[in-house]
Amino acid sequence: MAAAGGLPAVLAATAAPPAKTELQDKVTQYGITWTFERPCPVGRFATGDWFVIGPARVAAVSPAPTAERHGSVVNPPAGDKQGYDRRMSGFDASLRASFPLLLQPGQSLVSVDSVEKLGEKTPDTVEGHYCRGPLRTAAVLTCLAAPPPADAFRPGFCGVWKEMFAISQLKLDRLPELAPPVKPPASEKYARFLERVWLDHQREWVNREMHPLENMPDYGREITHIVSDTALLLLLEGAARERSTLLHRCVQKGIDYYAIVQSNDHLWIANGGHNSGRKWPILFAGLLLNHPGMMNVKATFQEDQQTYYARQFHGRPVADKVAVWRITVGNPNKNHEEVAPDTWAAYGKGDNNGTKAEGYRKLNGPTWVGQALAARLTGMCEHWNHPPFFDYVDRWWRETQSAKPFVKAMWEKYRALADEIGGAARQKRETPGK
Repeated sequence: MAAAGGLPAVLAATAAPPAKTELQDKVTQYGITWTFERPCPVGRFATGDWFVIGPARVAAVSPAPTAERHGSVVNPPAGDKQGYDRRMSGFDASLRASFPLLLQPGQSLVSVDSVEKLGEKTPDTVEGHYCRGPLRTAAVLTCLAAPPPADAFRPGFCGVWKEMFAISQLKLDRLPELAPPVKPPASEKYARFLERVWLDHQREWVNREMHPLENMPDYGREITHIVSDTALLLLLEGAARERSTLLHRCVQKGIDYYAIVQSNDHLWIANGGHNSGRKWPILFAGLLLNHPGMMNVKATFQEDQQTYYARQFHGRPVADKVAVWRITVGNPNKNHEEVAPDTWAAYGKGDNNGTKAEGYRKLNGPTWVGQALAARLTGMCEHWNHPPFFDYVDRWWRETQSAKPFVKAMWEKYRALADEIGGAARQKRETPGK
């Protein structure tokens, strides 16, 4: 249920009682502290983030903002600009909140803690982070008019779309409960990756500077590996019981990403290996929440821009269309798979040639296998709505058999059965009353 004016929607149905609240003069998460002018009712969403019943006046935030660092932004818009830290691209000081700040119901306050020196890791830096950006961490304080259900997810932090959902709304019978072909990786590792907010609402490749050290990897390859591994872990038998924390955090990521595309639907433009992995979390959240908007999300996604059908492959015409890959839509070395490999060095402009594009093709391929298989196994290919992506991943597998070990084992066991399993799942959920 959407809410007018950016106010949080009232949940249509949930069995949970209201979340517990207590009067506090400040709350802290991940080293970021919000101090109120007077004690306010506060509580936590099911995934751990704080809410405050408002209107509430935030007197201060710590670490204290400076003119260039430790920024806070209310309902941050998606796009080219950001108000967190001047050392990041697109800095716009006008976006920054000043304190004291009167926070109204329907507003999300995103606060960051900046590092002193670029390039240095903190003890809690997530695995696979290259430390290109200046943010240590980020956290969200959400203002509500009344306590949400105890099992409520946090509304999206970006923009003004603040629809709320609850764990009790999840249609867990849509998970296929597959037997693992090998011992799966520990879900705790992936739950940690998804624990904190993924700050990912800036356009194009510069978004990697926005990704906080302790919240998420900065590069799309690592992000997409996490998404693919998580996608398949949650389709295994017992996932709703044994991996509930991971499941709930994955749904929260989908809600957040959907809020981002409601603010701006042209962010994750194809560019090398930067912007994959944003589509599946939205589709997965939509599947379990039975949310038509999420299940049929319309936005720019790298996987869709980078795959298409061609009538020529490696310099030769093909009798039927073939799914191919391109580095981006506008580069001079786009469509390199259509020309002969022995011309790649001269195909394009300078270093932006076909050889470079091929390197990025090989970088992306292994990361896509898990999310493509997950979409097939849940009957979500038509909702993904870009057949070249799935045909390309099949081609990638035929040619390379390249993926991370758990994903590879899942593909080898379930790809041949995936369309049958997914078709049955789709038929079941489309049956009236399901």
